[in-house]
Parts: sequence; C-alpha cells; structure tokens
Amino acid sequence: MDHFLREIAHIENERRVALTSAYPALLPLVLESRRALRSMVYTAHPQFKTAHANSTSNSNSTPSQTNDTWFHVTDHSSPLYRKYNKRELDEGKIENINIAIAHLNGLVIPPGKTFSFWKHVGRPSSKRGFKKGLVLANGRLKEDIGGGLCQLSNLIAYMFACTECAFVERKHHSRDVFPDSNRSVPFASGATIFYNLIDLRIKNTYPFPVRLNLRTTDTQLRGSIDIPVTQNYFIKLEERESYFIQSARTKKIYRCNNLSRVFYEKNTRNKIKKEPLWSNVAEVMYDKRDIMQAIVVANG
Repeated sequence: MDHFLREIAHIENERRVALTSAYPALLPLVLESRRALRSMVYTAHPQFKTAHANSTSNSNSTPSQTNDTWFHVTDHSSPLYRKYNKRELDEGKIENINIAIAHLNGLVIPPGKTFSFWKHVGRPSSKRGFKKGLVLANGRLKEDIGGGLCQLSNLIAYMFACTECAFVERKHHSRDVFPDSNRSVPFASGATIFYNLIDLRIKNTYPFPVRLNLRTTDTQLRGSIDIPVTQNYFIKLEERESYFIQSARTKKIYRCNNLSRVFYEKNTRNKIKKEPLWSNVAEVMYDKRDIMQAIVVANG
C-alpha cells in the first residue's frame, strides 16, 4: 500500500502551474501545435504502418499477413446503455463508436508495428457525423462532440492487456466517476483518450500479425483479437491489490489497484506465470456510501 500513499501525496502536493493556466488565451495555439506535430509523426513514421484484413493494396504483404485463417486470443463486450446516462447521450455515443469502428474493424498490425487509436479514428467533428456524448474533463462530466469514445478505447485496451503486446502509451482515468454496477473486469483496466494528445498506442511484439475486430449489436459493444497461430495458453488481466484510501489531509478518497497479466495453460487451467502491468490511482467522485469496500484512512 505504501506506493499508493506516495502517489496520492504526489498528486496532492503537485504545485506546477501550466503556462496555459496562467495565460488561457494560449491554450488553443498550444493544443493545435502539439496535435499537428503528432499527426505528422503518425503519417510519416513507418512504425505506425498498418493495414485492414480485407485490403489488397499492399503488394508487399507476407503470406501470414494475408492469411484468412485466424484464431481468437481474447474477446470482450460492454453494454452500450448506462443507467447513469441520458438516453440521447448514449445514442450519440453509439453513433460515435460506430464511426470509429468503421476505421478500426479488421485492422491488422504487422509484427513490430504500433497501433494508434487516433491515427486511424481521426479528429471527431460534427462534419464527420460525430454526435454529442459524455466526456470527462478536469474531473467533471460534460457533453462534447465525439463523447463516449472512451468506451471503445477501454475495450481495446482491456483486450490487448490480455495479449503479450506492449503498451507504448496508455493513460488511465484520473477519476472514478461511477460506482460499480455489475463490473465484469477489474477497475482501471481501460484507457482514457483526448484527441490526439492522449492516445492509446500498442506495439505488436509477436513475430506474426494481430487483427482487431470490433462491432456493435443493439445493446453491446463487442470486440476480439485474432492471431494466425494457435497457442496452448491464455492470458487474463487480474487485480492483485485493491484499496479505497482516504487522504488525512484533504479527506478525498482515492481508488487504487495493481493489475497483472496472468498466464494459464488452456487444457489444465494451471497458472504459468504472472507479469505486473499497471498500477492505478484515481480520485473517487461519487458518494462514499456507494463504496462497497472498507475505506482505509491514511495517517497524516
């Protein structure tokens, strides 16, 4: 628990004031300059070169990259409608997710290459058909164009966490906004995004390509990851430590956990090994009466 206490102290003792906070008029210029630089890197750098499974434009593809035989590594789904959201915002979110899926479904990541969420999805705008949905900004929920895409980045991050691919860039949510409701995956197993300054980037460390599959049903967002070979083991993302810690100084409550990749034999379900993956700390935004776990009060 000590490393969580140190992280909470660091968060609460942060004194740095961004230049754009002192001079807010500079914020649009700074953001757009950084976005333009990232866009150029994504366009020009060969590290981000990927293709779609049904693409025939790449004459240099290897047989394994064009192989029609794929095997599931992992899959996951999440509900599209949330009881805490307005129905119209959920419907806008679903439209946003479907637009993004059109750019991501069937994407094949060659060995050694890096997947970027924003490189493929592009900038959300009303001209491109994106609608208003919920976004979390500076600890507050608000409506914005392209809102709700974090549900898609969460699902993608979770699925890749159940593979051996490496996370090049992944930022967890700094706020725990809603209390648990039928949670099926560990807390903070996803990734937050913000065009294109906070991205989800994942490197394919396998010696063969990886394919990303995404779709929606009437009620669910569904996804899976495929590879062109079979494996005799599978990987689960598991929570190894979990605390709700209340700061003695500010009385704020933080949700903390450690997540690990755990490898199991397919036939016997015996554990092979465990690899630490993420350590997460997020400020709780809901009433502490909704916390279904003992709250640890940190010493002053």
